[in-house]
Amino acid sequence: MSRRNLIFAVLALALVLGGAYVSSQQGTRFDDEADNSVPLLEGTLVAIQDCPYGEASCILGQGIERALQARQVDAVMQFGAPRLYICPGPGRSDSPSPLCDRLGADEGRPGYPVRQRGGEASVVPSEVVRATLKAFVDAIQPEAEDEVGDGEIRLYAFSCTHQAFPAQNLSCAREGIILSAIVNRGTVAQREILVFWTEGGFAGRTLPFTELWDGVVPADEVPLLFETGGRLDDLGEVDVIDQSLPR
Repeated sequence: MSRRNLIFAVLALALVLGGAYVSSQQGTRFDDEADNSVPLLEGTLVAIQDCPYGEASCILGQGIERALQARQVDAVMQFGAPRLYICPGPGRSDSPSPLCDRLGADEGRPGYPVRQRGGEASVVPSEVVRATLKAFVDAIQPEAEDEVGDGEIRLYAFSCTHQAFPAQNLSCAREGIILSAIVNRGTVAQREILVFWTEGGFAGRTLPFTELWDGVVPADEVPLLFETGGRLDDLGEVDVIDQSLPR
């Protein structure tokens, strides 16, 4: 074997061995993660008989549902993708607040728009979204009941505020995934919703959520959100999923 061919052979062997080592390390890491996690996505597409906006929406919606039912807020956050905001500088009326309140011009920070229905929107870092979800989960009263069903958090509907253009290869350009539970904030138990918004495009296996809303469910919205579907000014066209789901 020539010196040149010997060098190529050694390099090839090194690459093969290196690839095998990396694969074994990744396999071990994923096995370790699997041992400590809930199988959130296993069988998620079986239950929904009517998913209006495609498979990716089903995967995201039921993945979030399972994570919240397991009280795994960190798992929910893994379904999110914060936006990068370039701050315009202190005192500007167009500044994403409170994310950019103390940052100079042209500084970038990742964040999520959040809003309580009927209130003003704000932009916050990921840790605030995590704390908001944790507070919601901690307040869930699964044993409570109302006209909708029991108090456990469940996926009930999807909504769409903006239809996609044909070239986008999507059904909805801005889609809401609507979950609801009965919660007790220290005074009285009441039904509230969480709305995880997506705006098209793929990140891995699913659409990521980029915005979060919450709020109390008014009595006149109960049929629209949980039975018939229909249009709401802020949520757009609401599509209630298959009512044969166990509640």
